Amino acid sequence: MTVRELKKRETWRLVHGTALRLMTERGFDAVSVDDIVAAAGISRRTFFNYFAGKESVVFDPDPGDPELWDRLLAERPAGEPLWISLRELLLGYTTATAERMILQRQVRAASPELAGCSREVADRFWDAIRAWAPSNLSDFQLDLTINAARTVLNTACPHWAPDDGITGLHALIRAGFDTLDWTTDESRTPVRS
Repeated sequence: MTVRELKKRETWRLVHGTALRLMTERGFDAVSVDDIVAAAGISRRTFFNYFAGKESVVFDPDPGDPELWDRLLAERPAGEPLWISLRELLLGYTTATAERMILQRQVRAASPELAGCSREVADRFWDAIRAWAPSNLSDFQLDLTINAARTVLNTACPHWAPDDGITGLHALIRAGFDTLDWTTDESRTPVRS
């Protein structure tokens, strides 16, 4: 990674962290882009080089996430049932991003206007999983399995109290996967080769 790429990541994380801290303290609506840039010590132009707006600063994935996803995907053993792999990928990702996820959840909790936000937090994460998943599945089977895993995460997050820490989210994710677990029927279990 070049020095320039490292500087970009550092700036992104500075702005992101500053914005989340301010929004956690004051609420989403009470924080302006001007407040964020002043607290981060950057210009408005720099802010908009990294983020499309306030919603983006809350929900955009970290620029280092693709490397994290690659590492998590590479750690999954061949032959592991896809459903188990998806659960472990979500647990690994949420562990690695625990601090950010807790802050995002606190901002959402303090800002009712974000509760109905329909924006997908990590479309690229799911795209990476889709590209990695077994090719012996039909598109329908693959989409159904991945969308079921997404539903577990999307259902667990609003029920998660950030004060419970990331272990509280993990308990909900595990419960969701257990509720939808079809791996007990070996004839229906997709396996990654």
